Formats: sequence, C-alpha cells, structure tokens
Amino acid sequence: MAILLKENAALLEELQSKAFSESELGILDSYLLKIRRDGVSKHAEMKQRIDTLSENNTVIATLASSHAPYAKDENFRSEADKFQKYAAAWRDRWNSVMAVFMSGGTYAGSAVPFPSGFLRVVEEALPSHG
Repeated sequence: MAILLKENAALLEELQSKAFSESELGILDSYLLKIRRDGVSKHAEMKQRIDTLSENNTVIATLASSHAPYAKDENFRSEADKFQKYAAAWRDRWNSVMAVFMSGGTYAGSAVPFPSGFLRVVEEALPSHG
C-alpha cells in the first residue's frame, strides 16, 4: 500500500504541474479543457497517468479493506474508510469524464480531497519491506 500511495503522490504532483494543469483547475477539469481544446489523442499521456492513479486507488482501497479488520490501531480503520470513500469518488468522477465531455459539462464542485493521514497510518501499521 505504501509503495502505491507514494507512486500516486508522485502522479498527483506531476498532474498538478504546469505540464498538465490548466490554471487553477483540478486534474479532471484540466483534462476536460485540454481534450476539448486539442482533442483526446493529444492528451493520451495525461489519460494514461490518470488511469494509473485510478487503478492504484482501487488496489489500495482493496488492500486497506482487507487489512482493516486486523488493524490494531483504530486510526488505521478510520483513515482506511476515508481512503475508500476518496477512491470511490475519484473512480466515479474519472469514469464519467467522457459523458461530461460529450455533454459539454464540467465537474461540479472541487476536486476530491485526498485523506492526508492515510499514508502515515499505513506506514505505522504495516511492516517495512525494504
């Protein structure tokens, strides 16, 4: 889990950089703007990174759910629950991107906030594998 969380942190940082981000927009809103302006094929690299982020979230949520009943720390269970909700919301928003694109819409509200305490409790709860 920790490895995937760190990979996702790097992906998020990259997707929020000037290379991918549009002004003050979130990741998915930036992607929508870019594909509307330039076409879908011009932003395959960005799509691939977002796909990886979403897939990693699914794996992390599954692993967290599997570990939660055995966690000795209530903080782990609480943070794992927050992460599962985050991952589901992220997946749902990402899966709807083409429908939003085709309808000419935008995403209502801000981006889904990452549960900032999750990496810490994962690192505390699980043994290091070097």
